[in-house]
Amino acid sequence: MGYTTKVSQIALAGVLGGSLLLVGCGQESAQKTATTPQQTTETVTENTLHDNTEKQAPAYHVSITLGDTATLTTLFSYPNANNGETLEQTIEHYLTQRVQRDLITNGSVDVTVANDTYTATISGDTESVNDYQGQITTFLQNGTLAAKAVTELKAAGKWNDDEWRMFLPLGLSIVNQRSVQLLHFPPDYSLPDQDYLNSKTSQRWEKLLELNSVASEDVTLYESILDVAPIAAPASAGSSLKDTYSYFEPYVLQQLPLLLDVDEGKSALPIVAYGGPVRSWVSEYYKLQDFGVNSYNTISITDSETAPILGANHPSYIWYAKEDGRDAAMKVMEQDLVSACWQASMGANPGQHGDQVLQDCTTYWQGKPMTVCVNMEIQAYDKTEAEAKVLCEKDMPTPKAEVAIN
Repeated sequence: MGYTTKVSQIALAGVLGGSLLLVGCGQESAQKTATTPQQTTETVTENTLHDNTEKQAPAYHVSITLGDTATLTTLFSYPNANNGETLEQTIEHYLTQRVQRDLITNGSVDVTVANDTYTATISGDTESVNDYQGQITTFLQNGTLAAKAVTELKAAGKWNDDEWRMFLPLGLSIVNQRSVQLLHFPPDYSLPDQDYLNSKTSQRWEKLLELNSVASEDVTLYESILDVAPIAAPASAGSSLKDTYSYFEPYVLQQLPLLLDVDEGKSALPIVAYGGPVRSWVSEYYKLQDFGVNSYNTISITDSETAPILGANHPSYIWYAKEDGRDAAMKVMEQDLVSACWQASMGANPGQHGDQVLQDCTTYWQGKPMTVCVNMEIQAYDKTEAEAKVLCEKDMPTPKAEVAIN
């Protein structure tokens, strides 16, 4: 495939003979290689060798029939911004975000409409452009199940017309994704912002992935989000959404195999389930016992396929935990770094044993209390790196044996 971007080398934690054992996996390979946490590799192409070479037309093109105005108005939550965009422009905006977040080299999107039928043409130099045909078509088909659930919720008197709007996970990686992030619901402001990842929670988790040797330009490959309640709603709406879960289950269960890239002879991508409500839904639906923070399990995705899944704190939980003191925040920070380590490693090489990866990541981060402390001070208390180092060197909190977790 035609990647010309840097490829992250994912560090696996473990101790062997007193030295750190690191296992790397490039974006285009599942082979294990010894590397250092910050090492990256770069593909050199003809164009990088000859800067004056004329820009070539994209090598791959695919045309996708998207649907009609009524259907796409619902599936793209149109209108969703006060910028005067047409539906055609809104669709093009979100598909362009997908191409960018899939790291498609020389990617472009053009959406046209004729006879009330919308068509998207996606081009780029990465072979996975060809995969958009099936992925986007199926994504939109699955989205109609979410729209059906909204209709049923309204009929049952369980929909809040004043504060809720259906919002599918638009504009995210869908052909080169490395993991699925199972979350509760998107914040209401991400809809008018037209950016699913423009939230403090997503940005914090990106930093955790980078601390686990995912290159900053690659983090969007790990952010293929699926919400158990695809509703843009205020942060305070959390508890009121529980009654919607069963209505959206048909949508979630159809979307999971698509986003997990389940193919014959290919390991399913890893899932991280964030926060108490999501972990509870996973536990109840898949009949899991003790599915808490940094609990590993596998779940059935199809009749013949399973996927690895890890329970995690919600990315925002540390800002609540710090109210119980620095020890509590320290504990949550360590848990989150372990979760992100597991996600990074399993995303790079899904064929690994998830329980062993979790053990290695736990050992690694438990052995780095100063790094955990510094990043806790930065993320939870908004300290600068210099301030955080002074605080941690002076009075690094000792985590309690047990600290309440989300």
